[in-house]
Amino acid sequence: MDFDSIKHHSFDNYCYPLSKDKLEINLQTGKDITKTFIIWGDPFAFGIMGGKEKWQGQKTEITKKVELQKFLFWSIEVAPEFKRCRYYFELHAENETYFYCEDGFYSPEQFNAISYQPECFIFPWMNSADISTPPSWVKNTVWYQIFPSRFNRSLTANVEQNNNLKKWGTSNQKVSNYDEFGGNIKGITEKLDYLADLGVTGLYLNPINKSRSQHKYDTTDYLEVDPSFGTKEEMKTLVKEAHKRNIKIMLDGVFNHSGWDFFAWQDILKNREKSKYADWYMINDFNFPSTPSDSSAKGKFYAFAFCDPMPKFNTNNPELRNYLLNVCETWVKEYDIDALRLDVANEISHVFCKELHNRMRSIKKDFYIVGEIWHNALPWLRGDEFDGVMNYPLENSILNFITTEKMNAIDFEEEVNRCLTMYFKQTEESLLNQMDSHDTIRLVTKVGSEEKAMQALMILFSMPGSACIYYGTEVMLQGEHDPDCRRCMPWKELDKGKFNSEISFMKELIALRKTNPALYGYNVQFISEGDYKNSFSRIVHIKKTSDDNSETLDIICNFEKKSFKVKVDSKKIVFSNNFSDGMLGENGFIVYK
Repeated sequence: MDFDSIKHHSFDNYCYPLSKDKLEINLQTGKDITKTFIIWGDPFAFGIMGGKEKWQGQKTEITKKVELQKFLFWSIEVAPEFKRCRYYFELHAENETYFYCEDGFYSPEQFNAISYQPECFIFPWMNSADISTPPSWVKNTVWYQIFPSRFNRSLTANVEQNNNLKKWGTSNQKVSNYDEFGGNIKGITEKLDYLADLGVTGLYLNPINKSRSQHKYDTTDYLEVDPSFGTKEEMKTLVKEAHKRNIKIMLDGVFNHSGWDFFAWQDILKNREKSKYADWYMINDFNFPSTPSDSSAKGKFYAFAFCDPMPKFNTNNPELRNYLLNVCETWVKEYDIDALRLDVANEISHVFCKELHNRMRSIKKDFYIVGEIWHNALPWLRGDEFDGVMNYPLENSILNFITTEKMNAIDFEEEVNRCLTMYFKQTEESLLNQMDSHDTIRLVTKVGSEEKAMQALMILFSMPGSACIYYGTEVMLQGEHDPDCRRCMPWKELDKGKFNSEISFMKELIALRKTNPALYGYNVQFISEGDYKNSFSRIVHIKKTSDDNSETLDIICNFEKKSFKVKVDSKKIVFSNNFSDGMLGENGFIVYK
């Protein structure tokens, strides 16, 4: 038996409450394990711990498992009658049986011979306040991310005059960080009907607050809308009009760092270590120039990614935390926003994130908080900080498979299953799933063709978690790495019908997800029998089942360099691309009931 591959502990994503009644228990093993059982029950069913009574539990086979790269991941739900659970595992390999307890492994002979109680795993109590409860509305939300300065420019907006504005860019026009095109908040409001018709139910806006740059991640004033974008009243109108169309609003909170012009940093530049804001930042040596240079790279102070114009906040400081929390509270009360996305969330102190969670939930019980974290984010997703994170691991898994021809469908299944087992189930359903963003190369540019981009979106929309479209992805807007991924939304070309087929695809895809609970549910099964898989196949077949088992959908994507015969009743196909005469063409996909 491969003991080194076996892993479990009675917390985090291995053991957690799904609800007040159900406890999820997960076990990792090597692929040599053929059967697993859990022996479980109440810790005090046979007396108090330390007594002479020998504890016994009921034995239940664990039948649900998924394939990881080198492991199996077994899952079972149990319902402890008295909210607490004691348990251990019985593991079977080809010719071996072992019991797995918290204190190690026992052969049957050892287990039966011991005179003391083995140290079982224990989940002590399912406290309702400790259960992760992301907002229920999130999992079926389709977000649309907007980079405000490049989305749409209203000519009637109340904005600060700027004589440096360029003519609105076309779809093939590359951009830099310094190009000013004049996108504004009223321009977003004017396109709400377009977004509602597309099927969008949530808008995620990159920063709108006053700052020097076009990207606005160097905040000057957290309580003022950037004059180039408009006014507070126009922001209130945007939210109000969005809510009329059942569209939620999420703002971008930049709390890891400020801009150089922020009042507290300016006071430090003037008064140095005597500034009353000296501890609001992480400064090692106050002897540095009053203009941005290379001070952070020299260790004078900490900054975002060695970028001097973005000095790093010290979110360990209670006064700073209270200031930023008041900012967030003001945004909710003044604008009536529904969600926050936190920039560089993994560098902010956990204590701030916990306080933010409590403060926002006290104002809106169903407020949604998502963090920008590019790696495994479990420490932030235990139910008392974030409801979700931007799901870059899933994005990378999909992109790597599509663009790396040496990866087969089995490799892809294992990678997706890794993503689906990182967190609690309810958290997986609340992640922000995207295929591109303001920080990454555009989807269609990355994969090389519209057909492959459509396949990537089809897979993304079949995964648990809220789906997010980066503005322009619905028209397959091109764009290289940041900043070229922030091109202008090509409205004139769109209005002339240039992107009708792409927009039609996106509308149909969004409608499919919104009307089929199986697509946004957690149950994901990769089909491996028959012709769909062999060791060289790049044909992906995913079966999705709704949470109540009332609905099943099959998604088949062909990444082979040849057509593939699909054995389904074509009358049941509800969505297709490059499919005819029972053949699924290269770079094609179908979805059927």
